[in-house]
Amino acid sequence: MTMTLNNTPPSSTLGLPVAVISDYQHLVFDSSLDLDRAWALGIFYLKVPEGLDLNSAREFGRELAHAGSTYRNIPKYGDFEGFIALENNQQTKLALRRHRWDQHYPKAIAEFGRQLDDIGVIVISEVLRQAGIPESCWSQASGGYSSGGGTAFLNFVHYDTTHPDQGLRPHTDYGFVTILDVTKPGLQVEVEGAFIEVPVKPGHLAIHFGEALNFITRYSLRQVGAVVHRVVSQKSEDPVRHGIVYFANPALDGLVGQFNEHGELKGSSSVNDLFARLESELTEYR
Repeated sequence: MTMTLNNTPPSSTLGLPVAVISDYQHLVFDSSLDLDRAWALGIFYLKVPEGLDLNSAREFGRELAHAGSTYRNIPKYGDFEGFIALENNQQTKLALRRHRWDQHYPKAIAEFGRQLDDIGVIVISEVLRQAGIPESCWSQASGGYSSGGGTAFLNFVHYDTTHPDQGLRPHTDYGFVTILDVTKPGLQVEVEGAFIEVPVKPGHLAIHFGEALNFITRYSLRQVGAVVHRVVSQKSEDPVRHGIVYFANPALDGLVGQFNEHGELKGSSSVNDLFARLESELTEYR
């Protein structure tokens, strides 16, 4: 697939299906057609559940943009955790895995992350349910994520407009589900070869499907595709763009499995091998 990095404004915006979380903790769309469209696009809106304090989390994220914030001094843990400025992108972020939240994040932010864990489990459970995979196989398929394990990252992002690079280059996410708090324009997804603007929808989160979800549903009744997305270059005259990004992943040192509707294991991979393979195959999106 040929990708373009130009920032030509899209000809239209993308109207996304909307889901809610029911009293029974299931993901619910207005109609089966909306669910079908969400699965085809690999992205949909989710109405913010009651009790999720987005305002406090946003305020924490805005604090990180200030040079004097003590949270900018959190050390790096390898290439993907800590306070990080990406190369060839405008994105700067504080990224931490779940087991470090209580160590580094304020108590309320760590609890916010655990609420996003609950949302992630609800979303992946609905994907596996729609795929026809028996519930007894969900935990093994998802590397423990669907049963409250796995790995999760909670990231607070802002865009440094002193650099003229792409806001965030076209890519797919490697994990299962990405939860985004979109408060400013700039996010675009690829639909039929063109990048289309995802409009800001107050009171809603944007949910993305990733490559690992595509992998584990490959032999099921309904395979999920991973959405290609980017953020256009942010300019100094634009409103400052902050974001909250949550990644739902399998246990990074574990396994994921591919089951069919009969509960038969059709394939598996270590997460390390899967992510390494994705890294080699998907460099065109970087």
